[in-house]
Amino acid sequence: MGRHRREYPNGKLRLKYPKNGYDKTKTYTLYFEYTWLDAAPIRKDTGIRVRVDDWNEKGSSGKGELRASYGRDYQRQNNLLHGKLSHYDTCLQEYSQKHPHQMTLSVIRGILNDAPLTRKDGGKDFIQYVLDNLKSKYTRGKIGKSRYENGISCMNGFAKFLKAKKKGTYNDKSALYLGDISLALIDEYIQYRRDEKNSDATINHALTPIINACERAKDEGLIEGSVYAQIKDCRVEETPNLDSETYDGKDLTKEQLNKLVEFYNNDTEPRRKEYIEMFLFAFHAGGLRLVDTLTLMWSNINFEKKELKKILIKTAKGHKPRHTIPLSDAAIKILERWKAKNRRKKFVFDLVSDDFDINNQELLYSTRNSCNKKINQALDVVGEKMGLPFKLHFHLARHSFACRALNDGMSLSVVSRMLGHSSTDITEQVYSEYTQTSLEKELSKLNYSFLPDF
Repeated sequence: MGRHRREYPNGKLRLKYPKNGYDKTKTYTLYFEYTWLDAAPIRKDTGIRVRVDDWNEKGSSGKGELRASYGRDYQRQNNLLHGKLSHYDTCLQEYSQKHPHQMTLSVIRGILNDAPLTRKDGGKDFIQYVLDNLKSKYTRGKIGKSRYENGISCMNGFAKFLKAKKKGTYNDKSALYLGDISLALIDEYIQYRRDEKNSDATINHALTPIINACERAKDEGLIEGSVYAQIKDCRVEETPNLDSETYDGKDLTKEQLNKLVEFYNNDTEPRRKEYIEMFLFAFHAGGLRLVDTLTLMWSNINFEKKELKKILIKTAKGHKPRHTIPLSDAAIKILERWKAKNRRKKFVFDLVSDDFDINNQELLYSTRNSCNKKINQALDVVGEKMGLPFKLHFHLARHSFACRALNDGMSLSVVSRMLGHSSTDITEQVYSEYTQTSLEKELSKLNYSFLPDF
């Protein structure tokens, strides 16, 4: 029987110099060298130049080594050279084990050039993998356009972090292999975002596409399950905050509200139509917030008096009085429709179960966020189909009520009570830009001109 051929080559160090007539004072290039089959040797420059007399070709069991005459640094250099050579040998052995009988010259060249041929992740770029995952979900309708675009923006931020902090693992530390993602790196990214003055909610938003992609990578066997198990719980603990009230200048006009009703009448998606009903109820109920819409109970409604009486979640601290407002016929009709559905015995809308604890602030906060996400994804689609110049979201019901009411002559104090503000100062502050415009319009109607004949 013939001698069994190795499935992968072992390398050695080769000093390349002319065998006849070399210059003893000259230094020559030292290479890593691999020979495979009958092809010419494959070499990679070590970056070291050596005189022939300082080189021992048979040293280190035939792998070659520097002599002591090279200088007092010779031992450290030998260790580095043999360590790198051992790394290449190991990579070739691992490749051969994973891909039997597939060793080629291009594979050897790739490993010498540090190509990720033997990596579990196949050398995939992490950011590109996340972007591909986002695109796949968007194409299959799993996420909407806004979430897709937000995910791209988030990964641009992650790329900026890698480049600025040189936390990558290739391309001059500005890019990251998929398999090199780790909880430690995520922790550094979180700190980076905090240093940039990002809120906890914004940071968690930026982590979402990363976590989702890591789950897919785990399922595809590209990263270890233990790595994903750590990363999936990396979101930061957010401080519950249900008190924010800002107005960005966007609201629905009467024409746009009519268009929304028209869209509802022609829509064929049942759950989306119900979200529109909730939006319109919030508008007709004095701009009710989402958190108060999802916690609205039948016990809060007096059909006979056409009245809503509820402790608003925002003002629940400090035992504030109940929020009591009259309900318009439009609001009553929506409530009667939901009464007929008979989905819940306790809560009006089926956003939470009847055993939901509204006194659990953390549960309330997370549930509000979850409902907000679901409803706004559906409303965003509605807004796009309506051709709105801005994103349609649930809180626009509140702003639209306030702006329409102010524009149609309702006093600031009454609008403030309907919104549940503790004072008109808050209403005026939130809608300061809008109320200033209204004041200018009202002033122009007076047309006073009590002036002497100058």
